[in-house]
Amino acid sequence: MTFAHEGYRGHDGYGGDLVGPSMDSLKSLGVNAVAIVPYTFMRGMGPVDTFPIPDHYGAENDSAVLHSIRNAQARGLYVMLKPQIWVRGGWPGSIDFATDAEWDRFFRAYGEWILHYAEMAQREELYALCIGTELVQATRKHPERWRDMIRRIRDRYDGVLTYAANWGEEFEQFSFWEELDVMGLNSYYPLSDDPEATPAELTLGAVSWMRMADSTSRVHDRPLWLTEVGYRSVAGAWRNPHAEAGDRVASEEAQARCYAALSAAVCSSERLAGMFVWKWPSYLGHQEDRDGRRVGFVPGGKPAGELLRTLYRYPPER
Repeated sequence: MTFAHEGYRGHDGYGGDLVGPSMDSLKSLGVNAVAIVPYTFMRGMGPVDTFPIPDHYGAENDSAVLHSIRNAQARGLYVMLKPQIWVRGGWPGSIDFATDAEWDRFFRAYGEWILHYAEMAQREELYALCIGTELVQATRKHPERWRDMIRRIRDRYDGVLTYAANWGEEFEQFSFWEELDVMGLNSYYPLSDDPEATPAELTLGAVSWMRMADSTSRVHDRPLWLTEVGYRSVAGAWRNPHAEAGDRVASEEAQARCYAALSAAVCSSERLAGMFVWKWPSYLGHQEDRDGRRVGFVPGGKPAGELLRTLYRYPPER
């Protein structure tokens, strides 16, 4: 499960008093692993010289991240540290530069940033480190730079390394899986284009992309993790799972149908070794109202939450 820093008032984020009770609620569902996600920020798509480590109160600063990590470990949960870039008005997969000099600046800054978390992962004896998330242009254009970075990361961290590839082309054509221990897939594949899809059609769609992921995993001889997978509680959630809610009608039933299809796909997989559902909040409750609607990804407090016990019958291997 992705354990998300939700709320920037200190008491309800990674450093808050509700972290422990919220993790207890996960344990009660059978969850045995969490992803902790500290963000850094880019103000836009221009050249970058540094990726800041947040240090202000209420952010995913090191103290708060460690608070959540240690709460997870105290409950016997595996921890994957999954640092990510938040781009103002954009998506990390669109980060691109016109010159090698600009890419040099990016990778220099990225390397310093990710090594900070590699050292944290080593000190805290974390099970896994995700070295990047959905950096589509960077992985497609510069695999050798990534190989060099992976070597430097391994000098500092001796646990499991993965990368969270975007669904579609990045995952399916990724060129350096062999340098990593586990293949990571952020799976937001549509289950069906039909707004009135039946449960059987949704299951067929989920099993179809899972078979593709299994096949890709076999080709590269690496186990498979779903580093992200989830569905909003909106009508037709299966059509474009990662899209914003927009003006779509709230529908907890549609979300639950997606999770039922995902459960069938999980049971059909021969390669899946871990899964991190997107997402569970760092506070105990499940408030996610937007204009009076509950249209977010959080499955807790909704019918989809009851399906998590089925989803988490498949723990990752040690």
